[in-house]
Amino acid sequence: MNPSELTSIFNHIKHLRVGVIGDFAVDFYYKLQTHTGELSVETQKEVFRAQKPTASLGGAGNVVQNIAALGAQSIKVFGCIGNDIFGREMLHLFQNLRVDTQALQIIEQGWDTCTYTKPMTSNGEANRLDFGTNNQLSETHFNQIVSDLESSLPELDVLIINQQFANPLLNAPRLTMLNRLIARFPKCFMLADSRDFGGSVRGATLKVNTDEIARILSCAVSNDLGSCITQSRQLQAITKAPVLITRGEQGILYVDKDETCQVKGIPLQGPLDTVGAGDTVVAAFALAKGVRCSDFVALQIANYAAAVTVQKLNQTGTACLDEILALKASL
Repeated sequence: MNPSELTSIFNHIKHLRVGVIGDFAVDFYYKLQTHTGELSVETQKEVFRAQKPTASLGGAGNVVQNIAALGAQSIKVFGCIGNDIFGREMLHLFQNLRVDTQALQIIEQGWDTCTYTKPMTSNGEANRLDFGTNNQLSETHFNQIVSDLESSLPELDVLIINQQFANPLLNAPRLTMLNRLIARFPKCFMLADSRDFGGSVRGATLKVNTDEIARILSCAVSNDLGSCITQSRQLQAITKAPVLITRGEQGILYVDKDETCQVKGIPLQGPLDTVGAGDTVVAAFALAKGVRCSDFVALQIANYAAAVTVQKLNQTGTACLDEILALKASL
């Protein structure tokens, strides 16, 4: 795959119509100083100092910002946010990417916008503070989200399904509802990434890592290629669809009923940050398949994109065509 071929693929990607349903979150970073010598007049406890607050899209939102960075210009999101400060920030971030948020429900009460709050100290990331872990979405709200998705699917080329939070938008019964839609719209390429309920997905390509596939199959975790192929075959028999397995430094494996293909991890120097790399793989692979790339070419693009993002420290990074071309030229 030479630069002109890669550029041609990305020229097609920009015309894709892409949908994302799942756990949209905000990643909120700030620098934290915990030793200040200042005591609060009210509590007599030491005052911490914070600076440089920044917010970016996390969870399914990180998938969205990766899709946008890779060039797709028509993106629609399906899910919900709270009527709170982080929800308003998320809308702002989506608007900056020109994402269609008409099917993103704003829930007035009982829903905290999913947020990963990440204080950064001189020793790295301190204890994370998460919002949204106690959310409980009513069936009424979920049914409306499914209805909006059903109405949009005839016009979508790609749909990505994402679940990350413990009390999520999507659980096993709700994924079963989505399975019915997956079966009805075979022309739309669908890829699911579910941290907790991957075994409930049917008919969509399922992205997993080695820990997740071992948990689904109740077997030992292994990064050995032969074991990963065997486990992927077992999972494929359950999901009735291809399996995409990320193997860290060992690369990415794709198993379909008719073929098995893999790409090896790209050797990289210096410190790495793997946060969000799986989202990059999901976005890049799905877009490549959306423009009818072969499985191997889609794996290559996903592998290069992930290699770009893991070199971006203390952020949920993205990869664009120019960065992928630069990395490819450096190897």
